[in-house]
Parts: sequence; C-alpha cells; structure tokens
Amino acid sequence: MASTSIQNAFHGKYDAFLSFRGEDTRKSFTDHLYAALKNKGIYVFKDDKELEKGGSISPNLLEAIEESRISIIVLSKNYASSTWCLDELVKIVECKKRDNEIFPIFYDVEPTAVRKQTTSFGEAFAKHEEAFKDNIEKLQKWRDALKVVANKTGWELKDSDYKTDFSFHDSTLFQLSSFYLIQILKELVGIDSRLEKLRFLIGTESSDVRMMGIWGMGGIGKTTLARVVYDLISHEFDGSTFLANVREKSEKEGSVVSLQKQLLSDLLKLADISIWNVDDGINIIGSRLRQKKVLLVIDDVADVEQLQNLARKRDWFGPGSRIVITTRDKQLLVAHEVDEEHIYNLEVLSNDEALQLFSMKAFKTRQPMGEYVELSKRVLKYAGGLPLALTVLGSFLNGRSVDLWRSTLKRLKREPPNKIINILQISFDGLQDLEKKIFLDVACFFKLWDRDHVAKILEGCGFSPVIGIEVLIEKSLLTVDDDNRLWMHDLLQELGHQIVQRQSPEEPGKRSRIWREEEVRHVLTENTGNEVVEGIIIDAYFPENEVCLSAGAKAFSQMANLRLLKIDNLQLPEGLEYLSNKLRLLDWHRYPLKSLPSNFQLDKTVEFNYLNMLKVMRLSHSQNLIKTPDFSGVPNLEELILEGCTRLHEIHPSLLLHSKLVILNLKDCKSLTTLPGKISMKSLKTLVLSGCSKLMKKFPEFAGSMNDLSELFLDRTTIEELPLSIEHLTRLVLLNLTDCKNLKSLPITLRRLQCLRNLKLSGCSKLKKFPEILGSMKDLTELFLDGTSITEVPSSIEFFTRLQLLNLNDCNNLVRLPSCINGLRSLKTLNLSGCSKLQNVPETLGQIESLEELDISGTAIRRPASSIFVMKNLKTLSFSGCNGPPSSASWHLHFPFNLTGKSSYPVALMLPSLSGLCSLSKLDLSDCGLGEGAIPNDIGNLCSLKELYMSKNNFVTLPASINSLFNLEKLELEDCKRLQSMPQLPPNLMEVRVNGCASQVTLLGALKLCKSEYTSINCIDSLKLVGNDGLAFSMLSEYLEAVSNPLKDLSIVVPGSEIPKWFMYQNEGSLITVTRHSYLYNMNKVAGYAICCVFHVPKHSP
Repeated sequence: MASTSIQNAFHGKYDAFLSFRGEDTRKSFTDHLYAALKNKGIYVFKDDKELEKGGSISPNLLEAIEESRISIIVLSKNYASSTWCLDELVKIVECKKRDNEIFPIFYDVEPTAVRKQTTSFGEAFAKHEEAFKDNIEKLQKWRDALKVVANKTGWELKDSDYKTDFSFHDSTLFQLSSFYLIQILKELVGIDSRLEKLRFLIGTESSDVRMMGIWGMGGIGKTTLARVVYDLISHEFDGSTFLANVREKSEKEGSVVSLQKQLLSDLLKLADISIWNVDDGINIIGSRLRQKKVLLVIDDVADVEQLQNLARKRDWFGPGSRIVITTRDKQLLVAHEVDEEHIYNLEVLSNDEALQLFSMKAFKTRQPMGEYVELSKRVLKYAGGLPLALTVLGSFLNGRSVDLWRSTLKRLKREPPNKIINILQISFDGLQDLEKKIFLDVACFFKLWDRDHVAKILEGCGFSPVIGIEVLIEKSLLTVDDDNRLWMHDLLQELGHQIVQRQSPEEPGKRSRIWREEEVRHVLTENTGNEVVEGIIIDAYFPENEVCLSAGAKAFSQMANLRLLKIDNLQLPEGLEYLSNKLRLLDWHRYPLKSLPSNFQLDKTVEFNYLNMLKVMRLSHSQNLIKTPDFSGVPNLEELILEGCTRLHEIHPSLLLHSKLVILNLKDCKSLTTLPGKISMKSLKTLVLSGCSKLMKKFPEFAGSMNDLSELFLDRTTIEELPLSIEHLTRLVLLNLTDCKNLKSLPITLRRLQCLRNLKLSGCSKLKKFPEILGSMKDLTELFLDGTSITEVPSSIEFFTRLQLLNLNDCNNLVRLPSCINGLRSLKTLNLSGCSKLQNVPETLGQIESLEELDISGTAIRRPASSIFVMKNLKTLSFSGCNGPPSSASWHLHFPFNLTGKSSYPVALMLPSLSGLCSLSKLDLSDCGLGEGAIPNDIGNLCSLKELYMSKNNFVTLPASINSLFNLEKLELEDCKRLQSMPQLPPNLMEVRVNGCASQVTLLGALKLCKSEYTSINCIDSLKLVGNDGLAFSMLSEYLEAVSNPLKDLSIVVPGSEIPKWFMYQNEGSLITVTRHSYLYNMNKVAGYAICCVFHVPKHSP
C-alpha cells in the first residue's frame, strides 16, 4: 500500500451511467442518445456487451454505477422482463441514497405502469413471481426500485414520435444536460461566486461582439469554469462550440485545420465542411458567421497565432456573440485586443473552499474527522488552494490510514505528484531562456524579496529582469504583493526546485542553485561545487555563539560562474583563496576574515576591473574587517552594507567618490573616526552612519552633485555641527540627528532643504536654538525637538503648513510657544509633556482644527487656554502631572468634606466646561491635584470617551454624570486616597483600577447596570478592608446582591498570599479536580463559578 503512486491514484468518474434493455432500444434510440450525449461532452458508460441470460452483474458494471454522477434509465416495454436490468436498477437506487441522481426516460411506457407494475411490467412480474417464488425479498426489491424511479421526474417519449419527429431530440438532450449540470454544480466547490463574476463579464444581454479571457495558473480550474459557463448559456445562442485543449492539439500537424472544421461544423450545424488549408479556413470563418450569434470557447491557448486562426476579429461574428478564451498568459489576451475589463483573473480557493473540496475527495464529506483534521490542514497548506492539487491528493489519500497520510506528507516536499508538476511544467516550458533563469532564481532564492531589489541584482546578471518579471506575471507564474514583494504559489516554487534537482539528483554541487542548508553544508565542506553552480543563498540568521557552517580555503575555487552568494556566519579557519569574478550579489553576514581573497581585493598595483558588474555587497557584522578595499574596480556597485563591523576604522577614499552607489550603510561601525574627504556620490539615496560614535566632530562637506540623497542618518554620532554644504542635498526627505549629544547648532542653510519631510533632533541636549526658517521648508511633516535645550519655538514655524507632528517632550527650558502657532493648519499631534517651565499655551492653539492629540502632561500649566476645550476634532488630551505643591494650610485634608468651598489645592489644574470636546476618546487627568468639585459635571457629555484616567487625585466622589459615558471602557482611579463612593458606573465598562484607594469604596454596586461581557477590577495594592481572606468574598457578595444580570466574566484582583478558605477545592500546581455536587445539576440556581489563583508580581513589573 505504501508504494502506491500518488499520481496514479485519481480516476475520473463517469458523468452518466446508461441503463437500458438491449433488445428494445440498443440499435435505435439508445445508440442515438449515447452519441448525442458524447458530442455534448458528457462521458457516458454504456454496456455494449449482449446480456448473458441468467448471469449476474459483473463487478466492473457495479463499479461503473457507483462511479457515475447520474444514472439515465431508459424504461422500455421489455425492461422489466430482464432480471439483469432489474438487478442493475436496484444497485442504481441504492447509490441514489449516496447522492447519485436518477433521470428516467419512459420510452413508449406510462410512468403509472412502471409504478404499479401493470401492462408489460405486470406480465414480466407474473413470470418473475413463478421463477422466484422462493425469493420474495428479491422480488420486493425490484418492485420498490421501480416505484422509486417511476416517482422521479423524467421524460416521456413515444416510439412513434422518435421515428417521425427528431425535434424531441434537442429537448431531451437539453433536459438531460441541465439535469447533469445541476449535479456537477453540487460538486464544484466555490463555483457560485466565480460564475457570478464571469456571467457579469460575459453580459449576454448586450448586443456587442465581446471577447473575454479567463486567465490563471495551470490546475486552477479555468477549463472547468469555462465548461460550466458554456453549458449554462449555450442555449441562448444560434450556435455554440467548445474547442478544448487548443495548445495540445495545435502541436500536431494539420490540427489547426481540424479545429477550424470543428468550429464551423458546430456553429453552422453542418456535418461535412471542406477546408483546404489554414488560410482557407480563416476566410470561411470570417465570411460565414457574420450574421450568427455564436458562443465560441477556445480553451488552453498558448500562442496568439492560434487565436488569429480561429477568431481573429470581432466582425467575423454576428451581434451578441461571445468568444471566451482560457489561457495561462495574460499578454496573449492583451495582444489579441481583449479589453482589460473583460479579463477574469481566476484565483486559488479560499481556505474554507479548499477544505470542502479536499474533504469531498478524501472523505466523501465536507469536513475531516478525528485524527485527520490536523493532517488535512497540512495538506491544505501544501496545496495552497490549487484545485488540481487538492483533487489529486484527496483522491489518493481517500481510505488510507493515518500512518500512510503521515508518510505521504513527509515525501511531498521532496517528491510532488507528477500529475501536478507536469501540468505546471507546461507554463515553464513555454518561457524563453532568460525568463526560465529568472523563474528559477525566484523559486530558489528570491521569493518574498523586494521586486526592485531583485531587478537590480538580476540586471547585473544580464537577465533584462524588468520585462522578464512582467512576462512571468502575465503567464501566472509570479505575482507581486502589496508590499512590492515577489510571490509565487508554493507548488510553482516546488516545480522550480524539481527542475534544479533534476540537473544532478545525487550531487547538489553539480546543480545551478543551492538553497538548502544541509546541501550547502555538504558542498562547502566536501568541496563538490563546480562551474555549474550559479547561486548559493541561505536566507537564515544564526546566533553568534552557534557556528553553523565551516569551510576550507578552496570551498569556492571551482565555482567560476557563481553570481549570487548570500550566507551567514560561515567560518573559514584556513582562510579563503577564491571568489568568483562573476558575483553580482555578495551578502556575507559576519564575514570572518580581515580581507577578501587576493583575487577579489585591490592592492596598490592591481586594477580591480573584473567585478565591474557587482551590484550588491553585504558584509554586516564582519568583526574582523578593519579597512575596506579600493572601490573603483566595482563601478556598478549600488548597495554596500557594512553594518556592525565594529573594528572597521578606515574607509578607502574611492568610496566617497563612487558614482553608482545608491545605499551606503555603516551603522554601528564604532571604530570609524573619519570619512576621507568630501562626499561626492551623485547616485546615493541613503547614507546611514547611525551609532558611529567616534566619528569626527565636524562632518565632511557635501559636493554639489549630491542632490539625489533622500535619507541621511547621523543619529548617535559625536558631530558638533553640520557643514553649510548640506544645502546641496536638495532632495533630502529624512534627516535623523537623534541623540547627537554634542550638536550645538544647525546651519542657516538648512532652510534650503525644500523637500525635507522628517527632521529628528530628539535628545540633542546641547541644541539651544532652532533657526528661523522663512517659508522654504513647506513639505516638513514631522519635527522632533524632544529632549533639546531650546527655550522657545521660532515664530517662523507658522510657515510649516504641512507639519503633522511636533514633538517638544522634555524640553525643560521651553518657556513659551509663539502665538502664530495656529498657522500649523495640518498639525495632528502636539507633544508638550515634561516641559516643566511652560506655564501657558496661546489661545490661538485652539484654532488648529486638525489637531487630534494634545499632551500637556508634566508642564507648569494650571489654567489651560479655554480654546483647547472647544476643539471638535481632538481625540486624545492629557494633563497628567499638572499639579503644584500643597497649600501650607493642609489640615482640612483630614475632613471628608470641604469647609471653605474652595479647592484644597489652590495651584491644582483648573478645568472649564468639557462639553465642547465632542470627539475626545481619551482623557488623562491623573495627578492633577483635583479636589472635590474640581471635575466639571458636564464630563458626562463626552459621548466618544473610551478611556478616562483620574488616578492620584483628591476628590471624595465622582460626578453623577459619569454614568452617561456609554462608550467608556476603561476607568483608572488608582491612589485616590480620599475617594469614598462612586455613582452608578457606565454600562460598557470593561476595566476598573482602584489600586491604593485607602478608603472603603462601594465599587461593585456601582456596576449594577454594566452590560459588558467582561469586567476587570484591580485593587491589588489596596489596604486591607475586611481582611485578606474576606475582601474578595465581600466584594463578590456585594456584586451578586446588586446585579440582576451578572457579567459573563468578572475579574477581581486583591492583595493576599493564600487562597481564601471559602474556596471548596484547593491545590498547588496547574491541575485541580472538582467533584460535581447534586445542586450543580440544577443550573438555574447557579450564578456562576468562582475561581481563585494566587500569583507573585515582581517588584519592578509593570
């Protein structure tokens, strides 16, 4: 059993089983019916052998009945006289119980005669009763089967009609075809939505002549979908034909003429059409069909010439005609002038659809059961929604044991079924040589890589990747996702792997591409790689302390054609003698040596010109790399990544003059002290020097040719100033100077960076002034000044009309904002938190209608600008920590009421009406010194509020209006030590935190109207109220008494070190056994289950 071939396991079912009485209709009606059904593409089983008198039904015949979708029964006068026919009928009816449908044709007999066994059927049963008087059970089965069939809706036909009027024939066929199609549609998973889209594109109600395409990868169901549509709508046309397997047929001599004959014969309904040659056929098709409304399906087209020979122009066909083309190549449809809007891209099945299809093939049901559920998921992942793969694998695994399933899944990766691979191989075989190379590179190396990055590498290989990748997309072999990454179906990737493995089944060192770690290990340790090897890529990262690979000095010596190398942490204890001069990608993470091989590195006298097509060099974290070579010998290098080369201290001057380099990454090269000379890299777009902590204080000058640079990362460096020549970076979009602790000033020429969008100066603690920039940096969208020493924001900031984020967090010396700040009409986020000297903000701030987030926490503001509280688009507002020292007369704090009628904290935050903040979803008033009555009662008008933070305040009660906050989900009241009671809380509250509330708070009763499915109450740091053992019980009891409809989930966190004694079942560990008491069987009396868990929270845990 285990050796059974997967690819041979699938047997196609018969579309129909034809049951008839041979001597009645074999040479007349039945033969004609069989031929007509066959011409309709319905695969019919018909027993052509003469019935043996007294013989039993053969196993092959029984199998044919079981494997047929429908059974057509021709009930003629002498049908019941044959015990063979009656046994056959019993079997058909038995199969009907398993969804095999029955279509009866009453040929010159009445359904009543069949049902009641009268006339000729009665005569036949009179004889059977005599012959089978000892087998009454058999007789009854025959009678019951006849009754079942006679009660089915079928077709009544008189022998005289058949012999004199052939119009009945089309009606019978149409009814049979429709009946058959209904059964087919039941089995086609996901067909409904696809049919709906396709029928919309076909648009039969329109009178135009329309060409449309069904485009998709091999095995995805294009032909099936086209066939179903054809069967559904063909009756709406004057003539119709389905030209199947055009690609395959066109490869045979004379086949084009044969296809033209079939087209004309079917559409003109002529038996004999004379065509001398292809051109003659073109002329006849173009002239004879102009007035006929036809449906023409041309299936599996691989060459536009095939379409030119069969349906060259729309005006060949009459008004309302539809030409449907199925193909794997979208460009073929475009070249034939099929409108883009009429091309249907057929996609793989969804997960649910794939599970249904696979289950129907593997289990004959729509869902797997038991142990097969997880195994089925693995098959689905492998098949990736491809109907062909799901059908082949499901049919093979049907009836197999769990062990065989597991064995099959293990070998699928190494040995995909030939039936699947052969179908997919057709698309590969139709590619040009360079397209085949690109396909194999993507399959083996570049899946999920950025399209543009791959194109850059393959351009260096001379592969013309821009057009090549587009061709692969058009041929359904490749797609590009929303992140611009190359993607291909897993089975197409397996096809690529198979093609490469066939080059040398036993020795990976003789294959063009090597990507599996174990095979790379073998090739490099055994030195088996030769000139065939073009690429070695392991796309994996290994920990530093794990030596994953080791190779000898000659490991690459025979790989003269190696063009792609990406590897991580390969150890070279003997050094390295050779690397190919044809390398286009060199990505060697943690390169272990101090230099590259001698043939790969320049010295003072050698011209380094043999790597002139190298595009990418990545040597990140190569700890022994001390200095770089001369780069003038790699003139086409576009990407150099030396990130984390911590011992690198010298850069060759040629690098800063490189004309083609686009990306230079020297991040965390901590030993690098200088950059030799002026930076003059005219193609450079990204320069990363982040973390070069020893880099000189004065940054080198930029040449005037550097206007392509868009990203400059100088964060965590020791520079003190930027050169005036920064003005040459006219296309700079991002300038990152974060944590440049020595930066004291910015050059006035910074204003010339008109394309700058993101300026990061966070943590530049010596920067005291931001320069006046008069309207030239209008594109700036994000400005980070947090952690600087600026005292004021210049008034010229009003010109930053596109600024969306302004971060001034922890600007401890900031004392004012300009009144013209309202000029920031695009501002969405303003962060002023931690500006401890800032005592007010201008009233004009409220005029910024775009503002959504405002953080004033930790400032000296006590009377916020009133305009803030009418900002209709503000969503987040924080005043956390806006308080002052307590008054010297603090004795009144010992009373639960306010004797003076004034706030006990005269310097606390003073809040006006809040009702104008109609969009506010988060409000933070924590640690604002708010006393009793300080919270406006109209807080209940904040209809959008979801989060409310009021911890560390001094109020005794909360405003009653808080219960009107119907959208409130989270409420924090931690360390409100004077809080004594709360009003009814809002109904949708999910989390309440009352840690550190020393007074007894009636909390659970306040949740009376809460409708949320889950609520968490956290008071873990609260003082003991009724003892550790009784606190939770007290709270729970209060809650159950107060609430008529308890929550589905209620979580209470209280202090304690042991499980309270009132919990009936207790244990240490992760398991507890509970005995079900009799009262638990009456669930109407059970309010719920209380579960307790004691846990330890680390001291510094959040």
